[in-house]
Order: sequence, then structure tokens, then C-alpha cells
Amino acid sequence: MTTDKRTRIQGLALVVLGILFLAINLSNLNLRDLWPVFFLALGLYFIVLFLIDRKNYGVLMPASIFLFMGGAFQYCAIEGWWMMRSLWPVFLVGPGVGFFLLYAFGKKESGLLIPGYILTGIGVMFFLIESEGWYLWPLLLVAAGLIMLLRNRPAQTPPPPPGT
Repeated sequence: MTTDKRTRIQGLALVVLGILFLAINLSNLNLRDLWPVFFLALGLYFIVLFLIDRKNYGVLMPASIFLFMGGAFQYCAIEGWWMMRSLWPVFLVGPGVGFFLLYAFGKKESGLLIPGYILTGIGVMFFLIESEGWYLWPLLLVAAGLIMLLRNRPAQTPPPPPGT
């Protein structure tokens, strides 16, 4: 990325921060409830960096982590921190999604899919266990098994031509 683009991005980030702090000072907003916005802003910053330079796909991992964490923190700051009891799996799903993004926009290294499936699968399983849908988590096992079975099907050979 050129220095000019980097300077513009950093300048835009300062403008956004200034507007946010001004809004906090001029309203009844409380910084104690809005601090997670900084996590969200940092995640968006990394996404903008990727959109400017698509070769810089490594920034997608911290983008997904900051966006998932920021979303969970903001929700808890508004609704109450007791909600973290059921939102903690976001700390597994965020990096899991990051691995999928690295695979999708990177060099398609299949080694990135393994931690992506593990972290996202375990995180979703714990989300289901912690939520009202706890009894549905075995469906994840069924889906994983079906994916494995369908991916590893032997190639079907066409029938021999008639008369041979």
C-alpha cells in the first residue's frame, strides 16, 4: 500500500474517532457503554485495508476477531454483562471465520480449513448448548459426517459400452 493511501486511511480514522468523541460529549451517550465500538472500528479498518490491497489478505484474521469480539462486547455493554454467559463461544467462532476468510481470499491453502472447521464447529456447538437450541447440537455431528461421506465418495465409473 502506498504511503498516500495509508495517510488517507489514518486521517479518515482520526476524523471518525473525533466525530465519535464529539457525539459522546454532546449527548447523553456514555463512553462506558460505547468502548466496544473501538473493536468494531478496528475490525472495519482491517477490512478497508484488505479492500484497498487484495494481496494483503492476512488482515482478514484480525478483522474477523475484532468484529466478532466487538459485536459481543457491544451487545453485553448494552444488555448486561451476564449475557457473556452464553456469548463466550464468539471467541472461538471469530478466529474460525478468520481462517475461512484467509482460505477464501488467499492462496486456497487447505490447511486453513482444518482450524476453521474445528473452531467454528466447536463454537457453534457451544452456542447451541448455551441457548434454547441445545438439543439440536447433535445435528452438527450429523452434518459433519454427511459432508465427510459425500466428499469422499468413490468416483463412479461409467458402464461399459454395449457389445463389449
